[in-house]
Amino acid sequence: MRDIDWSATPVGPANEWPTALRIAVKLMLDSGFPMFIAWGSELTFLYNNAYAGILGDKHPRAMGRPFQEIWSEIWDDISPLIDRAIAGNAVWLEDLPLRMNRHGYDEDTTFTFSYSPVRDDLDQIVGILCACTETTRQTQAETALRERETRLRFLSELEERLFRSSNASDAMRAATEMLGQDLGASRCAYADVAEDADRFTIRNDFNSPGIESSVGEYSLDLFGSRAAAEMRDGVTLVVRDVLAELEPGEGREMFQAIGIDAIICCPLIKEGRLAAMMAIHQDRPRAWNSAEIALVKEVVERCWAHVERVGAEARLRESEERLRLAVDNADVGFWDVDLVSDVLIWPPRTKAMFGISADVPVSLNDFYEGLHSDDREKTIVAFTAAADPTRRALYDVEYRTVGKEDGIVRWVEAKGRGAFNAEGKCVRLTGTAVQVTARKEAEEALRELNGTLEARIANAVTEREEAQEALRQSQKMEAMGQLTGGVAHDFNNLLTPIVGSLDLLQRKGLGGEREQRLIAGAVQSAERARTLVQRLLAFARRQPLQPVAVDVAKLVSEMGELVSSTTGPQIRVVIDVKNDLPRAMADPNQLEMAILNLAVNARDAMQEGGTLRISAEVASIRSGHRSKLKAGHYIRLSVADTGVGMDAGTLSRAVEPFFSTKGVGKGTGLGLSMVHGLASQLGGALTILSQPDLGTNVELWLPQGVADVSQIAPMADQPVSQTITGTALLVDDEALVRMSTADMLTDLGYEVIEASSGEEALRLVNGGIHFDLLVTDHLMPGIVGTDLIQAVRSARPDIPALLVSGYAEQSAIDAGISRLTKPFRKDELASSLASLF
Repeated sequence: MRDIDWSATPVGPANEWPTALRIAVKLMLDSGFPMFIAWGSELTFLYNNAYAGILGDKHPRAMGRPFQEIWSEIWDDISPLIDRAIAGNAVWLEDLPLRMNRHGYDEDTTFTFSYSPVRDDLDQIVGILCACTETTRQTQAETALRERETRLRFLSELEERLFRSSNASDAMRAATEMLGQDLGASRCAYADVAEDADRFTIRNDFNSPGIESSVGEYSLDLFGSRAAAEMRDGVTLVVRDVLAELEPGEGREMFQAIGIDAIICCPLIKEGRLAAMMAIHQDRPRAWNSAEIALVKEVVERCWAHVERVGAEARLRESEERLRLAVDNADVGFWDVDLVSDVLIWPPRTKAMFGISADVPVSLNDFYEGLHSDDREKTIVAFTAAADPTRRALYDVEYRTVGKEDGIVRWVEAKGRGAFNAEGKCVRLTGTAVQVTARKEAEEALRELNGTLEARIANAVTEREEAQEALRQSQKMEAMGQLTGGVAHDFNNLLTPIVGSLDLLQRKGLGGEREQRLIAGAVQSAERARTLVQRLLAFARRQPLQPVAVDVAKLVSEMGELVSSTTGPQIRVVIDVKNDLPRAMADPNQLEMAILNLAVNARDAMQEGGTLRISAEVASIRSGHRSKLKAGHYIRLSVADTGVGMDAGTLSRAVEPFFSTKGVGKGTGLGLSMVHGLASQLGGALTILSQPDLGTNVELWLPQGVADVSQIAPMADQPVSQTITGTALLVDDEALVRMSTADMLTDLGYEVIEASSGEEALRLVNGGIHFDLLVTDHLMPGIVGTDLIQAVRSARPDIPALLVSGYAEQSAIDAGISRLTKPFRKDELASSLASLF
């Protein structure tokens, strides 16, 4: 912008720009979001660096030029929107399609943007301010996904139609109709090819209205050398314009004779010769795209596979009928496994051994699923040995089956051998099966004469009691979490005016030395209460977290000296982490506090000294793991000691809040419960392994992260010193909290307007009060803080807003809203407010 001679433009020299334009330009240039200003009657164009990328080749000549000149190709689309903004109406549109020319060619784009009218000191509209973002990639991806879903639905419906077809002719008729309609083709035809690879017969076809059928017999050579060669070589023929691509005498006349001006034709090569063809016809030139060609190929492949399957099934039915006649009246069952076509043949007697009705078709899957779980492995081993070309063992096995339809357990004795081809490959296994349930039951009855009923009942009772105890413990922990979370939230509301008032009194130096000493003691107690509340919130999984991808190896290594100084000289501290450890998703500050808490617990468990080992590694979790986490890869952070350990009773209560074995006055009993809550809130878990006199190992399981923790700038814990003026609208339903916060805001230089509810605040806003800042509590009766901020910003989108909360309601709060956690001091409030400007 500095390189433009603005005096040669309608907006005039930059040093003479009106205040409204200067303010708008500063707002635009300070933003990293693509923005532009259209100023004055000619809508002179000014924009920031972020918007330059959207302009493409139009940058930098677009600076200072009329809006219509820059975007002439889309002017008809956007000029009505500009007129609305100039008339004083804010405009916001999402994913608006626009055909732009930014790089020397037309391209389809989509944008989400807003037009806001800009007013001068006389409240006259003198321009518009636009904030926009290009959404072309997202919308194109969504369109591609919808097209893929459409194709998948089409193919799914095709498979269903093919499956319902009783013969090959019905299947091909259904396929040609569906494909022709989906592509909007004039005709879709299927043809059988004679053994001479020239004569072919179209037996059925789909024709759109007004198009004659092509059913009949033809010669492939009459369609030209190109078509004949590609079909016989198994190559898909694609002609987009018969007249332009085929010379006279090269099949052009034959194609046109049956109304074909464009075609996609797919061949079927079977046993080295052309056996069939399927084609899409168009009665006009058509630019077939790659997606259409791919769809035709996939449909054709599925049709060929279905035809082959139908033929195989027909042959199988004939074979089964012959076998049925041979074995129907036999005393034994018969089975035949065709390993080449993956087909299983069972007569009714064999099906009955697996609890399957005589008329139900079966597959190898029915055999495997019908085996009793305890007998499946040995049966498969025996089957594999019989099919092994080197072993060719006799298949001789007894196994139990679980009836598919009746659930009855049966004993079967099976024998058989494999059949091998000339290359030594097993192509089938055949044999017999005899039901021996009665014999096996008699044998089992003899083995269980002494009975195990009493032992089974005792085991069942024990399992039920353990399950009930686990359920009671889970319900107790959940109830305690809800209770402590609610209590901690209320304590935060109580502590907010205490901490704030004490902070103000201490800063103002009221009273003498004795009074200041008392105030300092009260401040120290308030801070201890604040820490206690944070631990309660951690247990309740409601503490405010800032989870990022943390370098656990670096964090633990850097804490080694701190842990050593905390535990003392009698305890040897060992840090065991790998430098190439993946990052974990965690709040680094809370994770450090958790490690210190665990180290202090370990120190207290080793009064006579010992070894404290802190290690971290990648661990894979499978279903049923003791952490009860879903399967996946995690970072396992372990703090292990060689102390006194815990017995089963102590271990079962270790994470309960306020439970402690350290004695009165030696601990809050919140250390482990805080770590447990932290792990749960981060999507991980806490597990404890301990035995008396052997020590304790506390494992913190954390989900893996991907980003670099160095990308997160640390918050400076320094007092903010700046002069602030303006009017703050303060909303809180707690009178004491509101009073304390108002005093802090007044000390910071604000005039304060108070409201006791979101409804009262909205009445004040709608009544036209002037304010420069909104500070609101979150959880209030009626309108909550987030809804209040959204309502206010709908009228004043640029208003700074700070949300004050007693604990972290992360799922309900927009990440873009600045937040301050109760209780807080004046400096913390000032720091949060400074971040808004």
